[in-house]
Amino acid sequence: MNTSWIIGVQHVWFGISIFLLLLLLVSRTLFFREAILAKQFSRRHLVLFIVIFSLMALCGSYWNVSAGGGIMNFRAVGIMLGGFVGGPIVGTIVGCIAGIHRALFFDTDAAFIHGGLSILQGIAAGYLANPLKSHHHNLWSWSFFYAGILEILFWLFFAFFTWPETVAHPNDFFDLWLPILITNTIAVSLFYMVLEFYTHQRDTEKSETTKTTFEAVNTLFSALHDGFNGFNVSKATEIVTASLPSLIWTAIIYKDQIYTRTAYKTEADRNQGDAEIAILQLQKSLPPMPHLTSLPICYKGETVGILIAAKSKGENFTNMGNEFLSGICHLLEAIYEYDKMKEEENLLAEAEIRALQAQINPHFLYNTLNTISYYVRSDPDNARKLISYLSDYFRHSLSNPSKFIPLSEELHVIECYTELERARFGDRLSITYDFPKDKLEEIQVPPLLLQPLVENAIVHGIFKRPEGGRIKTGLIEHKDYFKVYVYDTGIGIPKSKLKKLLIDHKRRDHIGLINVHQRLLSLFGEKSGLHIVSRENKGTLVFTNIPKIESRRPALPAIEKVAATGQTIRITNA
Repeated sequence: MNTSWIIGVQHVWFGISIFLLLLLLVSRTLFFREAILAKQFSRRHLVLFIVIFSLMALCGSYWNVSAGGGIMNFRAVGIMLGGFVGGPIVGTIVGCIAGIHRALFFDTDAAFIHGGLSILQGIAAGYLANPLKSHHHNLWSWSFFYAGILEILFWLFFAFFTWPETVAHPNDFFDLWLPILITNTIAVSLFYMVLEFYTHQRDTEKSETTKTTFEAVNTLFSALHDGFNGFNVSKATEIVTASLPSLIWTAIIYKDQIYTRTAYKTEADRNQGDAEIAILQLQKSLPPMPHLTSLPICYKGETVGILIAAKSKGENFTNMGNEFLSGICHLLEAIYEYDKMKEEENLLAEAEIRALQAQINPHFLYNTLNTISYYVRSDPDNARKLISYLSDYFRHSLSNPSKFIPLSEELHVIECYTELERARFGDRLSITYDFPKDKLEEIQVPPLLLQPLVENAIVHGIFKRPEGGRIKTGLIEHKDYFKVYVYDTGIGIPKSKLKKLLIDHKRRDHIGLINVHQRLLSLFGEKSGLHIVSRENKGTLVFTNIPKIESRRPALPAIEKVAATGQTIRITNA
């Protein structure tokens, strides 16, 4: 048995191993990775593939050994990979370059046959590119199958064109084509096998990194839910350190304070980390070093904090690690911005309430004091009650505004206001309350929600009727929200005025309604806000839907003047 082909296979595989190693190193570049599985390429990609696989095919021709009455080489590996990876254009050009080179530069009896078949092999490999890439989960096995078909066809055609010689020396032909067939087919599939393994490993790493990132994001949001403060910033350093196991310590500088978290793995890490943190606390900064990274936390162009992360000396930050930390910084910036927006929103809500408080009509105060003055002489007991109402009214109306207050507190303000108005107008005003007795302390509402609505109903509805009228305010509970309403039997609102009542900010006589409406929208969204239904000379209904909110502070004493009737409170002043 002729064993020359065994030596030939060893020689050829040595060359193949070198080129596959170089090819796989190139495949790790971002440019190559983006193109390797694509079906359409840019001109740059086509040129890259032509150069790489043509060089491989040409070197494969030169890296040869005589065996089995012919020349054994791996030229076909470069040709087939060029077609499989680059498609018809690359396969055709690589096949032509390798085939013409084989025909002109290697003076053998079958030089032109080998050259022509190499061209055909490149064209066929190019047209098999799309069918191969459609099996993207099993590229290595399908590349083995297609490469095997191309090699079998190559040697069948070669046997046909060299028929007399092939028949005369069948053993030499067998010793030549079988090792090349096996070697080249395995080499092509091996390239795809390693590429698939690398891609799968990278996807797994990305999946783990993505999972870690989302867990870090979720934990960060949970930790910073109550605001960007010292305690939560300290938690953020803990989250970052735990999310990147390669870190030995993390620090965030915020408001001249340094919050650190360590994760030492060795005594050397401890010595290094303690020294670096000590320098950081002393100087508020560290010199640039490969194992350190420092990223600013910015808000509106201003640096509000600095994130510093450290690895062991001798270790550098990978692109993935830098991107992760950069993403954490952007996330911290977003949380900081959201925190500032909440502060601004609270300030705005407070300013809106202050605007309502500033509206307290001086005429109302003047008339109320005159009324109290009258009763001081005629009915001192009633005067004392009115003074108490006025005191409570101003204390609650002008107190520091909160975002939400118990409903009982809001009702007490209404009661004080209506009692003072009734002292002036007597039987012309009647008000009824219809609220669940057991919910007054639990239900949370924005401050000065109902009082402006009741005041508006009295001033612009009831008192414009000579005979006065009635007001009813109450609450209807639904599954997810409370419907709060104020109804009056006043003169009503004309349709032309009703359409622009909540958007005409220039009118001062209904600014209370506009203010309440805008605050409800900002607190609860578009589904909230005031809704007004009115008919001239019949009356007006104003209502809003408030989402159910859990009690946020200890309950305050209930209204003392309420008479209980079943499960609702009904108060009638007449």
